[in-house]
Amino acid sequence: MGRVLLWAALISSLVTVGTWASVWYYVSTANSKLEPVKELRPSLLSSTNKTLTLSINGQKVQVKPAVMAKWLELYRRAYTGKEDLRVSDRLSDYLLTLKIQTGTPAKDVRFVVANGEVEIVAPSRPGKELDVQASDDLVRQSLLAGVSEVSLPIVPVQPSITEKTIADLKITDKLGGGESNFFGSSASRIQNISVSSALYNGLLIPAGGIFSFNEILGEVDAEHGYAPEKVINDQKIQYEYGGGICQVSTTMFRAAITAGLPIVERKPHAFPVQYYNPQGFDATIYPGSTDLRFKNDTPSYILVQTRISGKTLYFDFYGTSDGRNVTIDGPHQYDIQEDGAMKAHFVRTINFANGASKSQTFYSNYKSPSLYPTEPNPYL
Repeated sequence: MGRVLLWAALISSLVTVGTWASVWYYVSTANSKLEPVKELRPSLLSSTNKTLTLSINGQKVQVKPAVMAKWLELYRRAYTGKEDLRVSDRLSDYLLTLKIQTGTPAKDVRFVVANGEVEIVAPSRPGKELDVQASDDLVRQSLLAGVSEVSLPIVPVQPSITEKTIADLKITDKLGGGESNFFGSSASRIQNISVSSALYNGLLIPAGGIFSFNEILGEVDAEHGYAPEKVINDQKIQYEYGGGICQVSTTMFRAAITAGLPIVERKPHAFPVQYYNPQGFDATIYPGSTDLRFKNDTPSYILVQTRISGKTLYFDFYGTSDGRNVTIDGPHQYDIQEDGAMKAHFVRTINFANGASKSQTFYSNYKSPSLYPTEPNPYL
């Protein structure tokens, strides 16, 4: 089946409906030379030449003619051999994008276990999302009818885990834990550690799921409770909102290591930082570029619990044990230089219940802190 590329200028030369000169159409032919276009759908051309308003979940979305033009395609009618105009599957692709942009995601219940009792951190909450199939039909009908405003249907989305299903998770065992000390931190750094660590308290990671630290972290700014503090970025130390969040990612990395979970992504800091002693057991993150990711390869959900006691941050992982145990050799520091540069590594060995074992070495190569000048605090 051949594909013939037509300028939309050809369309406007046959049917006067407005400006279409910049739109391309792909037309399929059945092993025959394409005949001149003689029949088009005036209703579609007229409808897509003016703005369409979509009402979705309380939001108004204005769809411009240039966007709608991409939904249209020419095709040959099987029973007459004539060409006509129709709305293509690109409309569904557009609606799928709107589903993500306009939906309200469901929230699973957040809870912790203290002294054998379940404490709810945040209740479950149903969500809403666009009904793509029904909306696709409605938009097509509206374009044919010349309607300029359409209210699209939404459907409820139920949370995966609610207060009533907590017991079904069978979270019975402590799988691992991590801790780090932030003694000597400024008030703003402590604030950032407190705000960000709370985001992970009561978090549930599904079996087989890949956890992303940055995905849960979200926006880091004053509106979300963060203060300006030192961060390592772009070969220098500068003040940005959220400085100190790496205390949280480092502690979570340590918990994932002791729980025997596969590490998908981890990057050490550029140079040794006192808050992450012993050196070689840290994980830096930076929203949009550097993440901490690991996989839950256990048979059940993992419950994450965080707490701060004094100047120590703790992460504990709970779930259903599959019998694995973990040993860690290190971290060992070596090649230590006078300017503070050093290297470090540790070896984690996982011994599984079936007798198999797996060892992995984690390396860190720290540069000298003197290579990273500190810029003035612009927030003072």
